[in-house]
Formats: sequence, C-alpha cells, structure tokens
Amino acid sequence: MDKISVIVPCFNEEEVLPLFYKEVVHTLEKIQNIDYEILFINDGSKDRTFEKMLAIADSDSRVKYISFSR
Repeated sequence: MDKISVIVPCFNEEEVLPLFYKEVVHTLEKIQNIDYEILFINDGSKDRTFEKMLAIADSDSRVKYISFSR
C-alpha cells in the first residue's frame, strides 16, 4: 500500500487549522489504496495553533506534530 505524507507548516493558524484538517482528511479518504499521515509544523505561533494541533493529534493517530519556538 502506498503512503502519502502531508506536511503542513503553520504560523498563527488557530482559526483555520480545524477546518483545514477536516478538508484534507475528507480529500485523502477519497483516494483508494493509500495510507496517509499529516504532519503539522508549528513555526513559532503566538496564538493557540499548537493547542489545536495537540487536540487534533490526540483524536487522530495519523496526525503528528513538531513545534518550533522562537
């Protein structure tokens, strides 16, 4: 089975991150015979982007995250 990795750089994206996640998963699940993962990269956000990433990752084992501080 093929695997797709979606790498998503994020900076102050707390408002759109849940919407983006929902749309990406919806699209990826339409593709047959693939496994996928989503990697969110927090690039020093000053808002609650990282907390949103944690919540999504806690609810979906296919989601991973990296958080950089500045």
